[in-house]
Formats: sequence, structure tokens, C-alpha cells
Amino acid sequence: MLSYDHPMRFLGLLLLVTLAGCPVANERALGANNDDDGAGGGAPPQNACTRDDECIPAAVTCCDCPAFAVNRIDPAQKACTGVMCPGPKDSCPNNVEARCDDHTCVLACKVLACAQSCEAGYAIDENTGCLSCDCAIPVASGCQMDTDCVATRADCCGCHSGGQDTAVLASERASFDASLGCSPSPSCPAVDVCEPGAAPRCVQGRCELIATTGIQGDLCGRVDLPACSGGLVCTINKDPRASLLGVGVCAPPQ
Repeated sequence: MLSYDHPMRFLGLLLLVTLAGCPVANERALGANNDDDGAGGGAPPQNACTRDDECIPAAVTCCDCPAFAVNRIDPAQKACTGVMCPGPKDSCPNNVEARCDDHTCVLACKVLACAQSCEAGYAIDENTGCLSCDCAIPVASGCQMDTDCVATRADCCGCHSGGQDTAVLASERASFDASLGCSPSPSCPAVDVCEPGAAPRCVQGRCELIATTGIQGDLCGRVDLPACSGGLVCTINKDPRASLLGVGVCAPPQ
């Protein structure tokens, strides 16, 4: 992340924007809070905020789709004003928005109501993890149901011994374990760090290890799930645990 304290660097940035429509890259990931110089509860000045309306979506260049959020007074983003982009900006996903979280501007998943249900649930954006109302395309030759998947160690220790677990196709468990190349007696800390309630799930053709306990509301959005009733609508990006499954929850209209 570049600083704007040095006048010559800032003039160089403005020239770059004018010629190529490319402001400086911000390395903030979606929803991440990074400690910095102490301004605004740990946020750098261009990310500090007190209200949602102080934040705007931003990107690596003026013409890219949003990848992070900054304060609307950020010089690099103000320099994008009037820049003509070759493609339509409405081609960018509409499932993210800028918010002020703990005095820091972050790009967050936007809560949306979806009218349709999908065979495999809603599409999960690979960059942000946010859902859209588009139907997901399952992985070819992947799992079909939860019982196709099994939990197994993701490293030589596994979560029961201080490592991590994952989920794979039951038919591939032996080959996956062999690919780890572990010794018969790996040196591992004697501590259980398994996530409570985590279980193997088939999500759009991929085996995932997910804990779904505590989801608020009935799941919806997949054809095998009941439709919402009682005036409730299927709402995505409201519960992050439901989003991991590629589905929404039944909730009152926004």
C-alpha cells in the first residue's frame, strides 16, 4: 500500500491515473481489518471512518470491479473521477457494498433477496465469498450429496493434534492421505483444535468441512429446501454460515 505523504509520489500517481486510469492498489481483502498507524481505530487515514456513508467501493484500477473499500476522500479514488472506462461498470457484481466496520472502511457482502431457487444453490464469488442470486454451476465429477464426502486430516497432525482437518471425496481419502507424505508417528502438539460441529458437506460439487450450528432462520434457495413462507423471503449474505453452503435464510423483506 503506498503512502500519499510524499508530494512527488502523489503527483506521479495523478499522472498515472490521467494516462492509464489506474490508481494505486489497496491490498485490503474483503472485510479485513489490518492494524496500521493508529488512525481511526487502527485504520490508515484513507480507510478511517465513523459512518457507512463515508466509505465507497474501490479497486486496484479506476476501471476494475470493487475489491476493497476506502474513505470517499481518499486521493487515489478522487482521481478516478471522470475517467472513461472501456467496458460497462454495470458488468461488476452487485453483491458487495462499502461499510464502516470498527472505524475502518471494508467491502462487505450485500444482503439481497432472491426470487428463484437453484439446483445447487447460489453462485459463490471466488474472490469475495459473497453470494449472488445467480445459480451455481456444480463442479463436474464432484460430490452429489453430503454422504459422498468424509472428514480427514489436512496435514500430518489433523485438528485433533493441533493441525487442520478437511473434507474430501470418500473415494479419494486414501490417496489424499498418502499425498501428505506423513511419517507413521508425526510430531504434533497434544491439543484438540477441531471446530465444534464441523462436518463434511457437499457444496456445489466440492467437499467442504463446515460448521452450520447457530444459523438464524430456515435455509432456502436450493430446490431440495422448503420455500420461505409467512411473508419471509429467501435472503442471501445475511448469515455467513449459510453462505458457506451456497444458500440463503428465510428473513423478513428488507
